[in-house]
Amino acid sequence: MSTSEQHAEAASAANEEKRAGYIELFFDLVFVFAFTQVTTLIVEDTSAAGFARAALIFALVWWSWSAYAWMTNAVDIENLATRGLMLGAMLASFFMALAIPDAYGDEGVWFAVPYFVVRVLQVALYLWGVRDDLQQRVAVVQLAPWFLVAPTVVLAGGLVDDPWRTTLWTASIAIDVAGALSAGRQGFRVSPSHFAERYALIVIIALGESIVAVGLAAEALERDGVFALAVAVAFVGAAASWWAYFDLTQVGVEHALRSAEPERRGPFARDVFTFFHYPIVLGIILLAVAAKKTLSDPTAPLSEGGRAALGLGLGLFLVGFVLVRLRAIRRVAWERLAAAAAALLAALVLADLDALPLLGVFVCILVASLAIEQVRLREARSRLRNPSASPGA
Repeated sequence: MSTSEQHAEAASAANEEKRAGYIELFFDLVFVFAFTQVTTLIVEDTSAAGFARAALIFALVWWSWSAYAWMTNAVDIENLATRGLMLGAMLASFFMALAIPDAYGDEGVWFAVPYFVVRVLQVALYLWGVRDDLQQRVAVVQLAPWFLVAPTVVLAGGLVDDPWRTTLWTASIAIDVAGALSAGRQGFRVSPSHFAERYALIVIIALGESIVAVGLAAEALERDGVFALAVAVAFVGAAASWWAYFDLTQVGVEHALRSAEPERRGPFARDVFTFFHYPIVLGIILLAVAAKKTLSDPTAPLSEGGRAALGLGLGLFLVGFVLVRLRAIRRVAWERLAAAAAALLAALVLADLDALPLLGVFVCILVASLAIEQVRLREARSRLRNPSASPGA
């Protein structure tokens, strides 16, 4: 056995039960702020164009975070050099997040330059971290051109005005997606426990940001019955969102990833986590926007933009789960698909309903879908909670 193969075998064994490190958790704190900034961007412009721009900005933020989730899954993050470079990337991410609200204005370059730095550092860290693992090094080298061209296109977009900026930034995402799809099964080893934990933590971050948004909006309300009911309804919505992910889905996808053949884990992780968690987290952010607008005036009808945030938010959140389950275990989450359709319909037909009752309707849609699912999947849930369970969420 060659030295490279010995390093690879040792790394594979060590990675199997790898957990998230403190430097990763610290790194994620910048993205708490980034999610808040995306929420602010949406609140300030709830037009169709505003939603599209926010979704694009969030896609860039999401891809930068996901790139580091992949990198830290493979490299030794306890190495001093790795820690130092990650802190440098964290600083660049902070500058990027600061520029989000005006990314389409005069601060476009202040968003694009830090983004470029974050992505280039990720590629450098990845190549350095897997230097003794021939299989992964070859895989990263093959993907590096894609993942260096994409941020270069973002950098170019930051130097021009719309519509070229939007066009170039959209092209960057397309390049990243094409690069990820081109990877196929080549070379990447995935630690199931670490990878699932990283994405579970980013969902927690998004839910935490929604709690903060509700709390800040509630501070301005007079302390009365409407205040108490509004806060309670918003909290139940956040709790139901947590339940939707952590009661069954999080356990199920980690189990499915762990059960997959090692060469199939890369494509599985790419699809289930990097691709299909995007609508889940974006949906949480949109729901935070809707909750914030609801609590700003609970007894008046929501604006058209507020209803759109509510309908699209819950719809995207639930459709994300449908895609995750379909890819992970080839089964359709019918309750969640029906609830997504009901959410979109409710946003269209309940325009005259006051904001708080409308939010209550959406919370009921989510809770009802979860309750039905609990009954239908109680045996599968029991198996998944058993360490010796077989896939079947």
